[in-house]
Amino acid sequence: MDVMLVKTFLNVLAAESFVAAAERMFVTQSAISIRIQKLERELGQKLFNRSKSGVELTVYGAKFEQYARSSLQLWDQAVYQISLPDGFDSSLSLGCEDALWPELSANWMVELTRILPTTAFNFQVSTPSNLSSMLLLGVLDIAVIYNPEIRQGFRVEHILDDRLILVAGRKDHGGATSDDYIFTNWGAEFEMAHSRWYPDLKPPQLMMQVGAAIPKFLIDHGKAAFLPYRIADDYVASGQLHVVKDSPAFPFPAYAVWTENAPAELREPALDKLREAARNAPWIDIET
Repeated sequence: MDVMLVKTFLNVLAAESFVAAAERMFVTQSAISIRIQKLERELGQKLFNRSKSGVELTVYGAKFEQYARSSLQLWDQAVYQISLPDGFDSSLSLGCEDALWPELSANWMVELTRILPTTAFNFQVSTPSNLSSMLLLGVLDIAVIYNPEIRQGFRVEHILDDRLILVAGRKDHGGATSDDYIFTNWGAEFEMAHSRWYPDLKPPQLMMQVGAAIPKFLIDHGKAAFLPYRIADDYVASGQLHVVKDSPAFPFPAYAVWTENAPAELREPALDKLREAARNAPWIDIET
C-alpha cells in the first residue's frame, strides 16, 4: 500500500475536511481528493461521507483507521531501523506506561545509553493496549506495563511491585462513598477487587483513565481516586494529595513484556538494566 495514501487518509481524518488536510500537507484539495479516491478503489469501499460541513468516517473508514495507524507506525519504524544515524550500528524500540516513566523507565533509559553507546533508542510512552499492539506488530521490542495482555509470542516477567491507594485533593475527603469519588479503571483485577471491597457502591458519576495526568485534576478539584503508589507518593509527601484513611490498598504489579524480535545481544542487556532499575526504583515511605 502507498504510504502517502495512508498519510492522506489520517490527515483528512484529523482535519475533518479535505481543504484543511490539503493545507496541512501543502498540496491542492484536488490532490487530496485523488489520493482518497485511489485508496477507496484499492480497498473497494467508501471511507468518508462528504458534506458541506466537512467529512466523517463511514463504517468501513472507521474499521480502516486502526490498520492505517498501525501500518504507518510500522513504516516509521522501518525507516528508523534502516536509516540509522552515523555512529550507530543497531537499534532498540522500547515503551512504557506514562505512570512508569518518571521513577523507572527514565533511569532505565539513562543506563541503556551508557552501556550500549552505539545503539539508537526509540522510546514510546503510551497506553497498555497501544503498547501491546505495537509489540504484536513488531514495532516495540520491550514494554513495561501494569496490566499486560497475554498473547502468543509474548514473554512476560514480573518486574516491579506497586499498589493502588486511595488519595484525595483534600484532607477531609470521605473516600469512595463520596459523590466526588472518581473511579479510575486500572484493569479487570482492580475492578474485581474494588467490587468485593465496595459491594454496595453505586456506579460513580465520573470514570477516568488518564494515568500520570490525574493527580493535578484531583488537587485542583478536591476529588479522590485510586492511583498507583509510585504516581501518588511524591504528591502525598509534598502535601498536595492526601491518603484517605481506612481505605484499602490493592496490589498492582508491573511487568516487562517482550518478543523474540530483537537480537539477544541487545535484548538481554536491556532486560538486565530494567531489572536493575526496578530494584533501585525509589519508594517514599508514606502512611497508608
